[in-house]
Amino acid sequence: MSVRSSAAQSLRYGEGQLFQFDLEPNRIVRRHRPPEPSANFVADVREQLQEPLNFPPLELAIVPEDKIAIALDRQTPGAAQVIAGMWAHFERRSVRPEDVTILQPASWQMGKLPDPRSALPDSVRDQVKWVVHDATDKKREVYLANSAGGERIYLAREIVDADVILPVGSVGFDPLLGIRNASSAIYPGLSNVDAMAKARGQDHSELRPEDDRPLRQLQDEVAWLLGVQMGVQVLPGVGGQPAGLLCGALDAVTTAGRIWLKQNWYVELPQRCEVVVAAVDADGGETSWEHIGAALQTARNLVQRRGKIVLISSLAAEPSEGFAFLRQSETPREALKPLRIESPPDLIPASRLASAADWATVYLLSQLNSDVVESHCMTPLASELEVVRLLERSGSCLLLEGAQHTFGYVA
Repeated sequence: MSVRSSAAQSLRYGEGQLFQFDLEPNRIVRRHRPPEPSANFVADVREQLQEPLNFPPLELAIVPEDKIAIALDRQTPGAAQVIAGMWAHFERRSVRPEDVTILQPASWQMGKLPDPRSALPDSVRDQVKWVVHDATDKKREVYLANSAGGERIYLAREIVDADVILPVGSVGFDPLLGIRNASSAIYPGLSNVDAMAKARGQDHSELRPEDDRPLRQLQDEVAWLLGVQMGVQVLPGVGGQPAGLLCGALDAVTTAGRIWLKQNWYVELPQRCEVVVAAVDADGGETSWEHIGAALQTARNLVQRRGKIVLISSLAAEPSEGFAFLRQSETPREALKPLRIESPPDLIPASRLASAADWATVYLLSQLNSDVVESHCMTPLASELEVVRLLERSGSCLLLEGAQHTFGYVA
């Protein structure tokens, strides 16, 4: 008679929560470990700005009279430390704080953004302008040029009128772009509602992240039309903390960011597994349905047909409008067609949930009422103990931490 021996496992999720459980090692197909946060991110920023990739130090790229626009992508880890590091270079060149504008893109999703000026010295903090772009304000937009495809490009006045444009963002997978880079902060988020609506569309789940996407090509063209030469990309670690920084010529930073992303956040399996356990952390804020949707996409790519997807999260946000189609449909698959026709702002996470629930059984540990979870085609898990019991009855398992940042595929 053989005795199966278990080994202690743990997965971080939510806002610093830790799910601990026992699992037989021979049942673990793979355990994905995300990069740890930088031990000294401020020093990383200082070093990269002083020695950029294929570019001179930041302070040599500007002159005192320059009007500087920092296009800062939403939800960039360590944004305040990056802005403070950049200001140190501006200050050495005698740039006036009132000539610096931090511009963040518009978004269909509401929510308060943290002040990216919080790490600046008190003497200049309020003089540096911080603007969250209003894509509905026609007075704020300026015509830039026609794209190669004949599309008229409109952008925020602050970005068009600037002498120096410095895009700052986080490298990561994106359902529409494949891979985000620094210039992703500029377009369409700093354009108008028409550009944002046109960009919003169906998730390109049939493509790999590195495959060409029309929107990503247009973003690169817009950056070229603006004369953007330098970019800054934060490397995301677990828990929404920065793992490092890349700074330099836009092409060099984009290439280096893609290599790092593949080394740290790609999850490749030789074949599908029976269970995917996806732990979703709060990314420095609240867990969102966008996080859940991203984790589901990777799990859907890697789990067997009629397998199990176990989401471990602290999700508390009520579902937004697009998820109503799941409540109104008898099966998850039936929700996909009206979702694509109506194209609500949350089309992508809602479609990802419908697709995953059609493919496998989705279990969710969250802070939501069980009736809400069940009405959205998922099985609620009331506690970590219920997750443990579920895993005891399951087969081969893939363990994902920081699952919303991953991209998974079967080789």
